[in-house]
Amino acid sequence: MARRDKDTACCMAAGHELEAGLSEEQWLFRQGDLVLGPLSGQQLVEKLYTGELTGDTLVAPPGVRDFQRLDGMEGFRVHVARAAAKMRVDAEMRLVNERKRRKRTLLGSGLGVVTLVLVGLAVWAGRQFAVHGPGDGEDEYADISVEMPTITLAQAPSEDEDLIAYPTQGAPGRTPDKAPGSSPAKPAAVASAAAAAPPKKPRPGSVSTEPDGLDMGISFDQGAINKVVATNQRTLFRCFKEEAERRPGFAAKVPIEFVIGNDGRVNKLWVDHPQLKDGALHKCLLGELQRWPFKPYKGSLASVGLSFTVGKKG
Repeated sequence: MARRDKDTACCMAAGHELEAGLSEEQWLFRQGDLVLGPLSGQQLVEKLYTGELTGDTLVAPPGVRDFQRLDGMEGFRVHVARAAAKMRVDAEMRLVNERKRRKRTLLGSGLGVVTLVLVGLAVWAGRQFAVHGPGDGEDEYADISVEMPTITLAQAPSEDEDLIAYPTQGAPGRTPDKAPGSSPAKPAAVASAAAAAPPKKPRPGSVSTEPDGLDMGISFDQGAINKVVATNQRTLFRCFKEEAERRPGFAAKVPIEFVIGNDGRVNKLWVDHPQLKDGALHKCLLGELQRWPFKPYKGSLASVGLSFTVGKKG
């Protein structure tokens, strides 16, 4: 196509010359209601090739009242035909270039969409791998289930409770005193002093009353905590699966309770099962819980209870 343009340009440059009489003669031409000029015959031809004039343009020598079409005049007829051919070639080239531009635009848009889809799939696959591991996804944890969480105010356990806490960020650990031969005690239920009152739907910003009559504000957002728990609770399934592999035939209901510090990080965990209070399961659960993205808050600490069922009992 470039060669065709070059050949056409060469031909037009070589054929722009008029007969001597027409080339030097002066001409007036019409554009709408206006009469413009004068121009030499050679200038008229140049305007034909630039598209400023066409074969329909009316021309006449100065002083002549009768104007004629350029394509009707013998000396200009060949140039009118060549100029029209040039206009067609130029229009075709513009169309070809426009098509190429559109193809490039569509190709770029398509590649952008494909890239976004691939990135989305990669993120989804990464989350699935983090939650389910490299196994068979949902079927891998078919024997593990969890009940709805409960969120209450955290209270320090009494001295005779055999609870194990793994503090973080420099918080001192608590080592409970235990008399020889004493059996492990279940952690006391966490409740406010108004536990005897009818239960109410928890809401952020509610106020509880201490036994001494002082009001204590609740600043944590239970809805936000529930959302984080619901999104991430399956990450704990891996810990129970590994524990079940260490204990063939193991089947039990395992309640856990953890405290969310004011910095939004889990800093205490209790496993309410006589065989699992400490050890690999506790360490695994705490490690996963400390990755959960709870929001920092002020005021009383929030305690979250979850109850897991591992294996098929009976």
